[in-house]
Amino acid sequence: MPTLTTIERVRLLGAEFEAISDARLELCIEDASLEVSSLCIPAAHHERLTRYLAAHLAILSTEPKQAVIREKVDVIERQYSDPNKNLGILGTKYGQEYQRILEDLAELEKDPKKHLNLMVI
Repeated sequence: MPTLTTIERVRLLGAEFEAISDARLELCIEDASLEVSSLCIPAAHHERLTRYLAAHLAILSTEPKQAVIREKVDVIERQYSDPNKNLGILGTKYGQEYQRILEDLAELEKDPKKHLNLMVI
């Protein structure tokens, strides 16, 4: 199965991808390509959806930044939050964009009259 986007296009989304290896990005792109190609959506949207899903997967695959949410001094104890816990696709801004695109496409499918057609003469 061909991949639907490139490492370069994912890297253009933000500076945080510079620190992620090509091999890791390629794996995320392959996973995203498989997922997007199984959706029943117009092919014109495949590359963009794949790019944002791959970016989401790449961010999740890196070490998460954890914030201390609880500290105990007496018997030294520290509890960290997990910023991506239970958020799924909404855990990153790239996942949120992926979800927004899917919802927009689903809305257009339900009501094609919302789709604006312009003709330039």
